[in-house]
Amino acid sequence: MKTRICVVAIIEKDGKFLMGNKAMDIGPYPNTWRLPGGGVEEGESFEDAVRREVKEETGLEVTNVEKVSIQEDDEPDKHGEMTHYTFHIFRVEASGSEKPTDEFPELRWIDKLKLKEVPLARPSREYFKQIGLL
Repeated sequence: MKTRICVVAIIEKDGKFLMGNKAMDIGPYPNTWRLPGGGVEEGESFEDAVRREVKEETGLEVTNVEKVSIQEDDEPDKHGEMTHYTFHIFRVEASGSEKPTDEFPELRWIDKLKLKEVPLARPSREYFKQIGLL
């Protein structure tokens, strides 16, 4: 099984979290809402990866990066190969106006009280359970 190291950004505003949904049936974690993030590139720091991924997926600029958790999960990648993911989760502040991108054609601010009603990617769901929101 291959391994992939990823970063995830928690962007919260007014009791809502910014989450994205990839195009239909695109994996890993197809057809679910997830926190912005993605793979760390070779030679890239975690903080630089968070800034890059959030910009690529949401158009926002990241400031004040704080690591808050680590999650692990096994899931087939976009090619169907079983992969062990390690997610380094960061709480960040972001500025600018979010906009849909190729990575996340749909973005939504999801109220923390409505997280139970949304089909969340397993790692996002586990993080929200860890902090007591699910």
